[in-house]
Amino acid sequence: MADQPAAPPMILPGGFLQSWSGTDAVMQQPALDHHMVVLHEIGPKRIQRDGAGGRRVVEAQRESITTVEAGSVYHWQTDGPIGFTHLYVDPQYFAKLVGEAYDRDPGSVSFAETIGRPDPEAAALFGRLIALRGNRDEALAAHSHFDALLARLAATSTWDGEFCQYRRLSLAPHVVRRVRAYIRDHIDQPITLEQLAAVAGYIRYHFVRAFKDATGMPPYAYVVQERIGLARELLRHKSTAIADVARQTGFTTHAHFSTRFRQVVGLSPAEYRQRVLMSDAA
Repeated sequence: MADQPAAPPMILPGGFLQSWSGTDAVMQQPALDHHMVVLHEIGPKRIQRDGAGGRRVVEAQRESITTVEAGSVYHWQTDGPIGFTHLYVDPQYFAKLVGEAYDRDPGSVSFAETIGRPDPEAAALFGRLIALRGNRDEALAAHSHFDALLARLAATSTWDGEFCQYRRLSLAPHVVRRVRAYIRDHIDQPITLEQLAAVAGYIRYHFVRAFKDATGMPPYAYVVQERIGLARELLRHKSTAIADVARQTGFTTHAHFSTRFRQVVGLSPAEYRQRVLMSDAA
């Protein structure tokens, strides 16, 4: 049976994510031009891999992780339930991110291979990526989870030598104010990690950690907070249509705006407006 994508791919800054269904238990994997990270979404299962280095057999549990370096060629056989999502990672993107995060020469960064390794943190980050697939309004969060997953894989895999812990950096108050001002000034537009990091004068990976240390929340959560805060102000004006409020606060669809608003406020935008107008009239 031919492999069939279970859903459209999710395109990320340095790769893409693809779920699969209806795959054969036996697979000949050709050389890839991307690194591959596999989340085994169901299990347990017995995985046999034949190729360079001989045969390896692993009993893999549900939500374990397999990693394959670009260029590797393997023959795989799976005994047990089959269901997985692949994350394909541009090798240059991975090397640059890991080099920046751990102060290494990107040219020295390789991609360690594993089979069915338990890693709840990596699986949770992978799951968040899957949950955000197809949601354009959550691109900032998806980008953050993608980078965090790659850094996690680098920090917990085995190379010659250990990765150093990331440098703990802090944002000066005036830099935090500058980033917040940029977010407010561009709240009706898509905002990327690259833009925010450039405003702060940091590389992207260190900016995310430093911003969270300074504000108590990651950049994507802060942006959502600002969007919802502005939406609450706009909803006080009855003349502004809810669809216009969504556009003015940077949401691409009314439906996603309503979902996010309810998650944060506990009411739909229409319910919130009604409650506020009734309170103001009292």
